[in-house]
Amino acid sequence: MKITDRGLATLFATLLLSPLASPVSAEDFNLLIIEEEPEELLILDDQTDLRNNSQTSDDALILDSGEDENGLSIEEDDDTPTESPRFTSYTTEKSAGPTVKLNRLWIEYGHFTQQSADKNYQGYMHGLATAEWSPSSAWEFHASVRADGYRESGSNDWSDFRLDYDEIYARHKTASSIFTVGTQRVLWGRIDELPPTDRLSTQDFRRFVIDDLEDRRLASPAIRMEHFFGDSKIDFVLYPHFRETQLADRDSIWYPVNKRTGEILSLKTTALAETIVKNVPIKENAPDSEGGAGIRFSTLGSGFDYALTVQKGRQTVPYFSYNPDRNIIEGQYPRTWIVGGDFGVEALGGTVKFEAAWLSDTPVTRVDGSYTTVKSISWGAALELFPGDGDARLNLQLTGVRLLRAPDVMDRAEIYALNGTYNIPFAQNRWRAKFRFNVGLDKKDIYFNPEIAYTGWEAQEVYLEFHFFDGSLGTPGGFYQDNGILTLGWRADY
Repeated sequence: MKITDRGLATLFATLLLSPLASPVSAEDFNLLIIEEEPEELLILDDQTDLRNNSQTSDDALILDSGEDENGLSIEEDDDTPTESPRFTSYTTEKSAGPTVKLNRLWIEYGHFTQQSADKNYQGYMHGLATAEWSPSSAWEFHASVRADGYRESGSNDWSDFRLDYDEIYARHKTASSIFTVGTQRVLWGRIDELPPTDRLSTQDFRRFVIDDLEDRRLASPAIRMEHFFGDSKIDFVLYPHFRETQLADRDSIWYPVNKRTGEILSLKTTALAETIVKNVPIKENAPDSEGGAGIRFSTLGSGFDYALTVQKGRQTVPYFSYNPDRNIIEGQYPRTWIVGGDFGVEALGGTVKFEAAWLSDTPVTRVDGSYTTVKSISWGAALELFPGDGDARLNLQLTGVRLLRAPDVMDRAEIYALNGTYNIPFAQNRWRAKFRFNVGLDKKDIYFNPEIAYTGWEAQEVYLEFHFFDGSLGTPGGFYQDNGILTLGWRADY
């Protein structure tokens, strides 16, 4: 839904004047349970404030962002052995009536720092509002709407404003199951940033990867059944309608096809290919079909958790290829089987994670320009640490992609990278420093994202961060190397 700039300003002003409420984040996607019996905790909901639900100061509840139950552990300061967390029962407090609240407001200004950049600055705003109602402990109704505004100034000014649905669902809970129907975000996987088994969820590429992972996922129409037994869980998801990844405007500096240079994101180029890209029209070509389905089995253990998944569905991120019959560049969303798994184990002073997926149909372009699909493997290994047993978090990852039996393609047949995040609060949690990075190991491919934020105001933060890209042709860092940007933002989460 497009709205004019005047409409953007009016709605944005309305959002600013509205009461503030709690945010939606990756932890909101799923439900977790801790049952408190005489010596047990009851985990009921993976809300962002779950850490504060610890009943005593001696308990520390660690909930890993972006994961299901796998990131959960309970620690005590004494040496008393703890039992493995178990899925037990689901209940929700009955609400007095429907409630409406504003979850998030977010404003950001960004200045492109490279003289070769096609744009000078960008603006972004975001608002999220939610209505909720729990008429009984078994039923929950949830409806969220989001507003996103974009503006870029430079050689081709453009702006856009969109009202869109977020999570809108009805949920029924029993002692051992949760059944959810409606638009929802289901984020599977264990690895940060690019989880290999997270293939069917809808991504938000309107700002590429400059936002955190939980802000790069959108709600999709889905039917989900979660069944719990003992320490294990079966999670089944059906996407009856395909929702493709949302891309930036074609005039945006973040669009994955650059008509000015003739490049396509992550595709090695040639002089002929650049000529074609510069001169033929683009059609994103998202199909009108179902999105697919998947099932995931996961189990919690004492220091060892694992999950297995089988999925079949359309790739939500478009792959752009040249169609000589129609003389256009069109988006491809191939169906693929995905078989994968992940595990986490306590080792090396933290948590060691591994996740891998085999895909039956990964799109590629042969050197003669024709489009086809090949099999591929994606994997990632991570070490997550909490230095000093405090709130600082260090996550280091090795990730890789290998195309199988694809010798003559314009795509990168093998990709290896070192990436990670270091997040540390300081000055009595009134400030936060964060650093995200990605460094290619097989080709020059660099992304650095340092950030400093003041978090001393309740539920609000002001941040200053920088995004730096550099790399060889055919890499994301090379494709966006002119997009280095310094951003100043304000965000309120309630």
